Parts: sequence; C-alpha cells; structure tokens
Amino acid sequence: MKNRAEQGSMMLEAVICLPVVLVLVLGCMQIAHIWMARQVVQYAAFAAARSLLTVPNSRHFTAVQPGGDAHKAAAAVCAWIALSQRPGAAPVRVPGWGGIPGSGGIDEKLRLELKQPAGEWVPVVTVNFDFPMVIPVAGPIIGWAVNPWQENQEWLERKADVTGNTHGGESVRYPYIRFRESAALSKPYILPDFTGD
Repeated sequence: MKNRAEQGSMMLEAVICLPVVLVLVLGCMQIAHIWMARQVVQYAAFAAARSLLTVPNSRHFTAVQPGGDAHKAAAAVCAWIALSQRPGAAPVRVPGWGGIPGSGGIDEKLRLELKQPAGEWVPVVTVNFDFPMVIPVAGPIIGWAVNPWQENQEWLERKADVTGNTHGGESVRYPYIRFRESAALSKPYILPDFTGD
C-alpha cells in the first residue's frame, strides 16, 4: 500500500503533465488539419485554372469573379473546409450530393485573382482562402503565433475579434489563416467568342 506522500506526488505529476500532453496532441491535430486544408486550397487553384480552359480569353476576368466559372469551381472544392454558415446564406450545392453543411459563408472567405500577361497562353489563377482553425487551445495559439500584420506570407492570420474579423456574422468565431495558392494550365488553342457581339 502506497503512503500519502507517494499518492500526492503522482497526482501532482498528472496535474502538471496532462495539460502539456493535451496541448501537444491538440497541436498535432491542428497542424494536420492545416496541412490538409493547404492541399485542398492547392487543388481549388488547379480546379479554377482548369475551368478557364473552357472559357474564351475575353471572359477570363469575369470567370474569376463571384458567380463565374472559375470561382464556382474553387468554391465547390473549398466548401468542404469552409466551416462557415452565415444566417440566411444557402450552402454550396454539389450535383448528386446536395448542400454541403457549413458552406454558406464561402463567398466571404474565397477570393480569386487572375494574372494574364499580354500575349501569353498561360493565365495564372491565385486562390486566397481564409481557413478557420477550429481545434480548441491549439488553434488560438497557432493563430497568435502567426504575425497578422506581415503581408506577402503564405499564411496570413485573421484575428477573430471586432478589430479585424471580416467573418463577424458567423455563429462561432475562430482565428483564421489565409492560404494563397496559385495554378496555371496552358491553353494551346483559342476559343472563339460566340456571344454575337
């Protein structure tokens, strides 16, 4: 039978070690979640660039705007990791699947940019996506560690507060990391514009 001093020291060790182990486990989960989200955003950039192959060059800039073909392609990919449902917003619908739960705020988190050099065959589509870090404890720690004011970073943290949170209508607030991924596919042909103009 153990005496009281040994029982007390075991309890103290558990109290000291358990929070550290818990933060490490949650940190590993959050980093895995971030890595998976980065791959999804990278594929969204590829899907947007691929959708431009079917659009005449004169309509590329409208295709990357909300409601355009490239934007819809990127939104269908990123909707699975959006975790954002604005009140009254309809979720992204995938044919054969229906609405994706928690995807109603995708238009505020997803922005596409198009760089189409004059005379070039290869337009470059850049996808910017605000990814919420939802893992408790680890998400806010990682969000705090990333400098939110430093531009031109691969990760750009969005503070989940009144001063900088553009996703204020969400029911649950999370810190955000902005992923920025680019993709380009060559179009070795010209599509005629049959709009009748």
